[in-house]
Amino acid sequence: MFKVKKLCAALVTISTMSLCGCKANLPFTRKTPNFNSTYTVNADITFDKLKAKAELTRYGESDWEFKFTEPKSLNGLSIQLKPEGYSATLGGLLFSAEENSVYTDAPQIVADAVKLLSGVSDDKLSVSDGVITFSEDVDGKRVTLTADESTGSLISLKCPGAKLSVNFTKQKPFTPNLSESGGVIDENAE
Repeated sequence: MFKVKKLCAALVTISTMSLCGCKANLPFTRKTPNFNSTYTVNADITFDKLKAKAELTRYGESDWEFKFTEPKSLNGLSIQLKPEGYSATLGGLLFSAEENSVYTDAPQIVADAVKLLSGVSDDKLSVSDGVITFSEDVDGKRVTLTADESTGSLISLKCPGAKLSVNFTKQKPFTPNLSESGGVIDENAE
């Protein structure tokens, strides 16, 4: 009987250790992906009645470029958001983009939401089935942003108050073009 009790005690101890996952890293803390990075991502955008596709590049916190590919009427239009304001290019033409226009509002909401997400603490995020969800007011409108928990890749952005919905795909790190001498090529230089 004594041997049976020892065997049972050993099995309970082993089971308990395997269930608790005893490691040197206790207590367990989740590591949030770094959202403050540079990347490109494809976006399917619905903004009120406008349906568009664009490639978004995040160069930095307040430095974005939205290159539209659809609809045909927007193909080739590129909106740049910089700390000093907006600009737009179409073909070889460079022009100022008006603030609070259909072409700057959607990019600004996306940029502001990602900026907030980049600085938020873990306790403001909810996670379910590997998807991080972040909801916050951006310029008085509720925005919900989702991202993959393991990679940090954006999944979607919803802003019902602005009639904006964005689905993101094919996110990859942004790498600047390098010249043969090893310097960065500034594609916007004249």
